[in-house]
Amino acid sequence: MALLDIENLSQFFGNKKILSNISFDLNKNEVVAFLGPNGAGKTTLLRSVIGLLKSPRYNIESNLNIIKFKTEIINNWSTSKRIENGLLYLPQQTSLIRQLTVLDNLKLIFKYHNYWNNKKEKYAQFKDEMYSWLEKTNLQDHKKQLAVTLSGGQKRKLEVIRSILMYPDAIMLDEPFAGVDPKSIYELKEIFANMAKNGMAVLISDHNVDQLLSIASRCYVVLSGQIIKSGTIKDIINDKTTKEMYFGTQFYTEMSTKFL
Repeated sequence: MALLDIENLSQFFGNKKILSNISFDLNKNEVVAFLGPNGAGKTTLLRSVIGLLKSPRYNIESNLNIIKFKTEIINNWSTSKRIENGLLYLPQQTSLIRQLTVLDNLKLIFKYHNYWNNKKEKYAQFKDEMYSWLEKTNLQDHKKQLAVTLSGGQKRKLEVIRSILMYPDAIMLDEPFAGVDPKSIYELKEIFANMAKNGMAVLISDHNVDQLLSIASRCYVVLSGQIIKSGTIKDIINDKTTKEMYFGTQFYTEMSTKFL
C-alpha cells in the first residue's frame, strides 16, 4: 500500500484547468522525481496535495480527485493537520524566519511541533540531533547567524534540517536545487538519498534533471498539467515522447551515456 496515493486529481484556476487527472503514488524508502518545464503544473500539484490549494470535490466511487495519505482520504484536512500527521512540503521560496538565527529557526520545531511537544525530557535528544545535523551540513559555524544573511545553499540546507527534525513520513520538495551552489547540491542529494534509506518517502520536483535522475528510483514527466510518462529512469530516458517533447536529442544522448 502506497504511503501517498493521488488518483485522478484535477485543479482549476477559475475556469482554466491547470491539472488534468493526475495520478501518482509515493512509497517509503524511495526518492521519486517530478520532471517538467516551468508552467507544467508541478508546483500547483504539490500545493494541492499539501492543502494550500483547495481540491475539487472528490468522488470515491469514480476515484476522482482522491488525495490519500496513510490509507486515509485527506482532501478535507487542513494543511496543518496534514503536516501534523507526517506530510511535509518545502516550497521553492525560503520558508525560514529571516530575522531569527539558525539556531532559533530550528528551536521553533522543538517548541511547536507535535513530535517533540516541548517536553523538557526530550530537549537533550533534540539538541544532540540539531547540532549533529548542523555539523553534517557545515552550518555549525553559522548557528548564531541570522537566516536572512545565509547563502542560497545554506538556507536550503537549514530548511532541510528543520524538516528532518519534524520526523515526517513523507516530504515533497519544490525546486530544492534552485539558487544553490554545486557543493551544496551534492550535499543535499546525499541527504535526500539517506532520508529515503532511513524510511522516509521523498518527492522532488526540480529542473536539474540530471541531478534528480542520479538519486531517483522512479520518475514522472509532467507537461501541460498532465503526466505524459512515468517509470524507472531507463523507462523515462528511452521514451520517444519525453525525448521529443522534453529532453531533446542532445540531452537524451548525454543522459543515455550516464544512466543506460
